[in-house]
Amino acid sequence: MQFFEATKEEKILSDLGREMMNFSENAHMAGLKDPVIRVYNELSHVGHMLTAFGAPFGTTSKSFTAADLKLINDFKTKGGEAAVELNVEQLQLSA
Repeated sequence: MQFFEATKEEKILSDLGREMMNFSENAHMAGLKDPVIRVYNELSHVGHMLTAFGAPFGTTSKSFTAADLKLINDFKTKGGEAAVELNVEQLQLSA
């Protein structure tokens, strides 16, 4: 038994988190409005949280809000651009 080795599930979450951060980092921000930029920032933030999931003193399942979980689900099932569009719409509806 290895105490400091990440589980298979933690590695999957880590990969997804890095994918979210890379998508946000490589997005072209020129001409985007603040609500859209906010979603890209959220992708980076939540992606980082996923990379620390399960680590000692890292992220736990209680660390994620409902909005975080929706963003993760949208990114994983619909892809990056669709996740951004869906979550910008959600921000506009809640404002």
